[in-house]
Amino acid sequence: MKKVIDEILKAYSKIKDENFSLLEDKILKSEKIFVYGTGRSGFIGKCFCMRLFHLGFNSYFVGETITPKFTKNDLIIFISATGEKSTSLGIAELCKKERGKILTITSNKNSKLAKISDFLIIIPVEKSIQFGNSLFEQVCFLFLEIFIQRFIEKNMIKENFIEKRHTNLE
Repeated sequence: MKKVIDEILKAYSKIKDENFSLLEDKILKSEKIFVYGTGRSGFIGKCFCMRLFHLGFNSYFVGETITPKFTKNDLIIFISATGEKSTSLGIAELCKKERGKILTITSNKNSKLAKISDFLIIIPVEKSIQFGNSLFEQVCFLFLEIFIQRFIEKNMIKENFIEKRHTNLE
């Protein structure tokens, strides 16, 4: 367990602080925020999308039945370690046609998705002792959770505001 935690801390420590400002700026300038990822990255995207909703944003995970139309006033956030998934690339091309903004969170700054994107946040992971892209997914999840916490603190958002937007059907 210590090796895994050390890997996470090492990778997280290399994330540039300016990425928090970039993400906040793009979210605040957007009418709607769409999030997309496949596999485990998609689960992390859904977690982030839910928290954005709790904070009062119009946020949607791409592919859900309640996902509205993407427009030039919107932002899509892709979460993809490789940045090479054909489904993500297809959706990114559609977003480009609508002239909305694309922000990609990835560990591959040279990927096809990175080249299509308007903005990049790099999760700097190296070879891991863990299977697959687990390290990317863990560090990405922490980055997004810390972003939410920083946003809450910076904007002095009260817990009761969040609670009012949290489901009571659980």
